[in-house]
Amino acid sequence: MRAQMRSRSQAAPAQSSRSVRRVLALAVALSGALLTRSAPAAAQTCGAAGLIAGYVQDACVKSADIFRFLAPQVGVALSGGNAMLGEGGALGGWGKRSAVLRVTAVEGFVPENDVSFGSSTQPISSNFGATRVPLPVPSLDVGIGLYRGVPVGLTNVGGVDLLLGITVIPSVSRDQVSVESDGGGVAASVGVRLGLLQESALVPGVAVSVSRRRLPTSSTAYFTANDTIAVNDTKVSTTAVRLTANKRFGLFALGGGIGRDNISASTSAVATLNERVSGQPVRAVVVTGLLEERTSRNTAFLNLSLGLPFAQLVLEVGQSQAGDIRETINTFGDRRANEGYRYGSLGFGFRF
Repeated sequence: MRAQMRSRSQAAPAQSSRSVRRVLALAVALSGALLTRSAPAAAQTCGAAGLIAGYVQDACVKSADIFRFLAPQVGVALSGGNAMLGEGGALGGWGKRSAVLRVTAVEGFVPENDVSFGSSTQPISSNFGATRVPLPVPSLDVGIGLYRGVPVGLTNVGGVDLLLGITVIPSVSRDQVSVESDGGGVAASVGVRLGLLQESALVPGVAVSVSRRRLPTSSTAYFTANDTIAVNDTKVSTTAVRLTANKRFGLFALGGGIGRDNISASTSAVATLNERVSGQPVRAVVVTGLLEERTSRNTAFLNLSLGLPFAQLVLEVGQSQAGDIRETINTFGDRRANEGYRYGSLGFGFRF
């Protein structure tokens, strides 16, 4: 028999299912929720032998392929562009503070097609397709001036700032999906910024920064028909290196930068399935085991700020270049795993 992966229209009305997919993508749960359907059998793990070995192996390969397709996208949304939207150089020493509330979204793509698992001992290539879905990540970033730097002409060189922040993913229960985040749905980030030039009337602010960001660890339950899929301990983290510059012109400011992202992601999934084989009900449990993905990508971005120096609205647009393309057995329309992605951020920054 063939075990079918249900589409959005099979599980719920179209609009409701689109909302479900967005919730899953936010928590990287989509990588597990779409992949772990398997043919009926007793409890099995990837690589199991027996009559259903083909179904199990195909499910595990599809799991890994979709995870490789989705994980870099979420990592790009987590990193964003500028470590502190609308800023270039260091703050200017102890007592200087800044904070930015922002939402960063990547122009992402998620699988959309129904596929079937095959019983062959060799994995079967399926086309999952890809539909465009924005993947947003909200955060609060804070900069704390530690050292002013050394005066050189019209600027200071060598200023140091501490960068702190939090990323939030709320717990959600909607339709067939329940997303639970550990630690209250909040994860901390930390970094440091070295000012190469402090911004002044004639000199732009220029700095180098290194930041470590994480999504809150989450677990997800996905219910459809009489099956349950648990996606456990989903983790995504990034290490972002940035070179930024920014200059204010009255109420406007222009900035930009380049950088490098190192993205790490991991998750595991367990599917409990209730099917019928030869007319008899069979309960199946399939374990994918640990899925991991690591990739490095270059990025470039522009910032446009509107407002006074102590309070401003900031818009960011950026492009994350493709990393090492992952060759997958399954396909995703004309998209491939680890391609380049556009992203944007909207934030409100203030100094105090």
